Amino acid sequence: MSATLVLQAALAGITSGFVYALIGIGIAVIFRGSHIINAMQGEFAVLGALVAVFALAGWGWPYPLAIAAGVLVGAATGAAVDALLVRPMKRRNASEESFLLLTIGLALTLSAAALYFAGRDSHLLPSFAEGVLEIGGATIAHHALWLIAVAMVVVLALHLFYRHTLLGLSMAAASADPDGATSVGIDVDRARLNTFLLGGAVGAVAGILVTPLIAMHYHMGIVYTLKGFAAAILGGIANPIGAVAGGLALGLLESLAAVGFPSGYRDAVAMALLIVIMIVLPNGLLGRAGRAGG
Repeated sequence: MSATLVLQAALAGITSGFVYALIGIGIAVIFRGSHIINAMQGEFAVLGALVAVFALAGWGWPYPLAIAAGVLVGAATGAAVDALLVRPMKRRNASEESFLLLTIGLALTLSAAALYFAGRDSHLLPSFAEGVLEIGGATIAHHALWLIAVAMVVVLALHLFYRHTLLGLSMAAASADPDGATSVGIDVDRARLNTFLLGGAVGAVAGILVTPLIAMHYHMGIVYTLKGFAAAILGGIANPIGAVAGGLALGLLESLAAVGFPSGYRDAVAMALLIVIMIVLPNGLLGRAGRAGG
């Protein structure tokens, strides 16, 4: 096993890891703001990517406008899920299991809608930048560098949002103590709506960023949901920033597993190692203190 091969795998793992991290961040954002495990987060990625694809190729929109459309549709879908489905169920005191079943059903529904409107074909977006960068004999696409940079900007922006803005602080307060938040004038329903809107937007960003590298098709949502969920659990499911550590760990484990094992065993080996990590570190990679951070 050459050092160049290991480096190549590590670069690929870091790229994949940031995609998983963004999906995991979306799951953590929604869980933190609503205590709902969102099993449809990967569908936001599919939806955002496909809207951008059709806006660009089908409707002839400029690339930046097509990207904005994909993100806005992802955000609007998240907000609609809360306003039309989650809010009525909250008023009827639905159980946590009911909300999980709701998001599973929505995941299947959105996957079927993507199949109906986009067909079985896979779709690609143009790269943000052509060419590759060579590092120690290994290469990484310039678009992958863009993906990593944008993901890091999203992570930093979320950190600042939750720590230093009135809206972010009010969303956290509404989740931690809804009655107390209401007593000081915070609209808990609006805070949860913003949570789903933000989760949908982050998911759409992930889909748009990865589609120039990996063709998007209708049934990829479940794959990204599972990988993002693993990232969120590793980082602490209530901690959006912790999902970055979880996503990078998962991406690196996958890529390095492919170096030492046949590619068909990559996911199995990575998930087996994740199980070992969770047994050794049941509170995630950041420990108990990191689970509630962000």
